[in-house]
Amino acid sequence: MKEKEWQGFAVQSVLLLAVVLALSVFHPGDIIRDNGTKVMADGTAVLNNSKKVTKQASQKKKVSGYELPVKTDKAHITARSSTYIKIPKPAVQTGAAVYLKDEYMEQCVRLVIENKSGKKLKKEDIARYNNGRKYKGKVNKKNKKDIAESMCIRYSVKKNTYRTELELKTKHLYAPVLYETDKAYFISLAKPRDVYDKIIVVDAGHGGSDEGTSSAYGHQEKDYNLLVLKELKQMLDKTDIKVYYTRLSDKKITKPARTELANKLEADLFISIHCNSEDGDGSAYGVETLYSKRKPLNSKLDNKKLSKILLNNVAEELGNKKRGVIRREGLYLMHHLEVPASIVEVGYMSNKSDLKYILKKSGQKKAARGIYKGIMEALG
Repeated sequence: MKEKEWQGFAVQSVLLLAVVLALSVFHPGDIIRDNGTKVMADGTAVLNNSKKVTKQASQKKKVSGYELPVKTDKAHITARSSTYIKIPKPAVQTGAAVYLKDEYMEQCVRLVIENKSGKKLKKEDIARYNNGRKYKGKVNKKNKKDIAESMCIRYSVKKNTYRTELELKTKHLYAPVLYETDKAYFISLAKPRDVYDKIIVVDAGHGGSDEGTSSAYGHQEKDYNLLVLKELKQMLDKTDIKVYYTRLSDKKITKPARTELANKLEADLFISIHCNSEDGDGSAYGVETLYSKRKPLNSKLDNKKLSKILLNNVAEELGNKKRGVIRREGLYLMHHLEVPASIVEVGYMSNKSDLKYILKKSGQKKAARGIYKGIMEALG
C-alpha cells in the first residue's frame, strides 16, 4: 500500500474510533428518557401503581428530602386534581431554587424558596383552589371549603442565601406534587386513592422517649425496629407500591397519629415492626405476629390471614421458630385500625440467640425480606 493510501486509511480509522467512543457515551435512549420519559404524578419514573402520568423535561435529583418542581402545563395540573395552590412567578425571584416536602404525619406541605435577594413571599400572592373556588390571603378556619387549616411563612438568611418557608397545613390528607409552568408554581393536592392503586403504611414501633423493650445489655427496641424498617424501605422503593412510613428517624409518634394515618389513607395494609421480650429466664424465642378480630373496612383481607402470611415468611427467612399468630384485642393499634393490620415481633431481645440476629445487619435484612415477601403475598 502506498504512503498516501496508508495516511488516508489511518485518518479514516481515527475518525471511526472517535465515532464509536462518542456513541458509547452518548446513548440515543438516554435522550428519549430525559426528554420524554413518562413519569408518575410525583415526578418519578412511571410504575404500574400510578393512575395518572405526565412528561418531565429532565429528571432532577432530590435535595435534602425535598422534591424539585416537575415542568408541565396547567391543563395537566387541573386534570390531576381540582385542588391546588398557585404562586405566580413574579412573586418569586427569577432563578430561585424551589422545593417541596410532604410532611404527611403532620398533614402539612412545606415549600422552600432559596434565592440571593431578600424578596419576600406574601400571603396575598398565594391562591388556594378547591373545586373551582378560590381563596387568597389569611386562612379562615371556619371556612370549611378552604383546603387550608393554617398557613405560615418564615424567613431566614444563611451564607448570603435568603430562605423562605411556606408551611401549609391542610384539612385533609393529600398526595402533593410541585409543578412549574411558564407563569406559575403549583402545588397539586390529590387524594392518594385517586393517584395510587396500592398504598401501605409501615410503622417502626416506639421511638423517641418511648424506647420499647431492651436487651440485658442495654440495646433498645426502638433502634432495631427502625433498622429493620430501613432495610425494608430499600426493597419497597423498587416496587410500584406507595408506602407511607410513620417514622424514619428516632422520634416519638403517638399511637393515634399512627392509626389515623392508615385510616385516612384507606391503606391496603398496616404493618408495625417490633422486637419481643420476656421477664423469665430468656428461653422464649422465635417469631410472633399479633392481630385483632376487628373487621377491616373495604377489604377482603382479614387481620388474622395477613398475620399468618407474615409469620410464615418472616420465620422462614430467619430460619426461626413460629411461635404463632396471637390475638391481642387490648392493643391500641389493633383496636383502632380500620385497615388490615398486623404487628410483627421479629424475635426476642431477651433471648441470646434471637438477639444475635436482631443486632446484625444480615439478620435485619432477613427480617425485612420476610416482611417484604409477606407484603407481596398479601397484596397478591
